[in-house]
Amino acid sequence: MNKSKPKIAILTIKNSYEYGGVLSCVKVFYKFCEKYFDPTIFVLSFDKECSTSLRSFKFSSSVKQDTYCGMKCVEIGSRWAFWEPGHYVYTISHWQKALKDFKYFFVVGGSCISAYPLVQLNKDFVLWFAASYQDDRSQRVKKLSWFRYFIDKFSSNKIKKIEKEILKKVNCVLPLSKDTKLRMEEILKEKRNNVMICNFPIKHKKFSIDLKTKKEKNIIAVGRFSDPRKNIKMLFRVFDKLYSKIPELKLFIIGKKPSDKILKEFSLSLSFKNIVFTGEINGNEIDKFYKCSCLMFITSYQEGLGIVGLEAFSHGIPVVATDCGGTREYVINDYNGYLVKVNDDIDMIEKSLKILSSNELNSKMGKNAIKFVEQNFSKNKIHSIFKAGLCSVYPDLKKWFEQCDLIQDSKIIKRTNKLYEDFSN
Repeated sequence: MNKSKPKIAILTIKNSYEYGGVLSCVKVFYKFCEKYFDPTIFVLSFDKECSTSLRSFKFSSSVKQDTYCGMKCVEIGSRWAFWEPGHYVYTISHWQKALKDFKYFFVVGGSCISAYPLVQLNKDFVLWFAASYQDDRSQRVKKLSWFRYFIDKFSSNKIKKIEKEILKKVNCVLPLSKDTKLRMEEILKEKRNNVMICNFPIKHKKFSIDLKTKKEKNIIAVGRFSDPRKNIKMLFRVFDKLYSKIPELKLFIIGKKPSDKILKEFSLSLSFKNIVFTGEINGNEIDKFYKCSCLMFITSYQEGLGIVGLEAFSHGIPVVATDCGGTREYVINDYNGYLVKVNDDIDMIEKSLKILSSNELNSKMGKNAIKFVEQNFSKNKIHSIFKAGLCSVYPDLKKWFEQCDLIQDSKIIKRTNKLYEDFSN
């Protein structure tokens, strides 16, 4: 095919940490795009090189070319970092210039706010997002300094109006879960017909787990536990009670640690010595902890989906999770785990003991978990939703996708035939 790949702009947020649900979604969509497009990530930046800095009395912003976890990236410097409604308004000329050569636009975010430049520039776009702005920030706001809290209060009504404007004007919405869809409808006070629920693709692991012969009693929890939304206090409380009943129990906490203040609060408990903080580790290292664990905890106040729960399923690990939104999408009571109310420690302890005390139940739920992921969260299924969403906004892409897939299938057939010829010879 002589035709070069069309360019697509992917608008998202960029965090200082290189992990988390939003980044995982960005990587998934970027990888999908590499087959069909020439993708570029566009992010609002707070890097001192290109954004306003009150400390140095720099009141201008600029555009910077960069890479983000190996992905081609353009950073648009923020103008007033402390005034969130102005993040995109005061830099719209930069966005207009940076996006002028792009025809296709896709937004990935925890909330939908990253899409605001496209609304301002009257662009057609697809939105894949996880939560409402309020849900995404509700617990973090409580930890702000009095100055930041005042600014947030002052700006929240404006941000909510921006969010509603985005959700009204988006051409196609891909909510990460049914809960995300419901929250969007509550904001708009109406149902939309341009919505397709788009979960996260999970690849199940090829190794088998025989929990009947597994001696370790290990629990795993994965997340950015510096974020109050993850509710690590509940995690500590529940594990402490379980440890008093099962002294050999260990808890692996993977991801960014909570504040020293919270750690100090629980450090004197007897169970604390059986908690292992690994910090931020890569996928291969995480697999080692999944392999030696028999249960996952999710104690969050809110999750757009809770991708870590699906990853645990792919390893054959049951999940006991708070009923925090997205977890309802995949945790099925008595099948692959249990849902409990947020901060209902007693129920989480009881459900956990039920799984931990029965190798037979643990094994059965683990196999059900793998089966559930295979049937409902395959890469092909998610990619087909990406295509359908993009084609609903840009009809010309339908033929392009068909051509690319045809060529790809032809290459696979040729490679298979070549391998067979080499083997035969």
